[in-house]
Amino acid sequence: MTHTIEIGHNFETAHRLSSPNAPVKCQSIHGHSWWVTLTIAADSLDDDGMVIEFGALKKAWRGFLDDNVDHHLVVESEDPVGAAILSVQPDARLLRLPFQPTTELLAQWLFDQAERILSELAPGAPAKVVHVHLQETRVNAATYQKD
Repeated sequence: MTHTIEIGHNFETAHRLSSPNAPVKCQSIHGHSWWVTLTIAADSLDDDGMVIEFGALKKAWRGFLDDNVDHHLVVESEDPVGAAILSVQPDARLLRLPFQPTTELLAQWLFDQAERILSELAPGAPAKVVHVHLQETRVNAATYQKD
């Protein structure tokens, strides 16, 4: 038997794809009202009857998103637009990642961040990240999970 929990959060973030193969509309800076759902599972519950305590997980996960993703521009680390913005506004909320910030790759990156956060909150606990579902618009979403 497996127990799962889910927490959701939203954030406002712009991104752009700098790949010459990306559609022109995706090469333009554009924003989304993103919704992310994090799913955590465990084959057994802790001594308090929980997969993991919701409050601590929500505080850590939402804090990470609010501090590092919300109201940021997300670009690939070599994107010249990111460098140009930082040259005129060094304190800009810019998230530079080592990959094109597609919804699929952002979902995978968020999954990795969730694994790190969970391991810090509950080291050695049986809980594990199952998947991250990232919705960029009402009709477009990507989910990442490890097999």
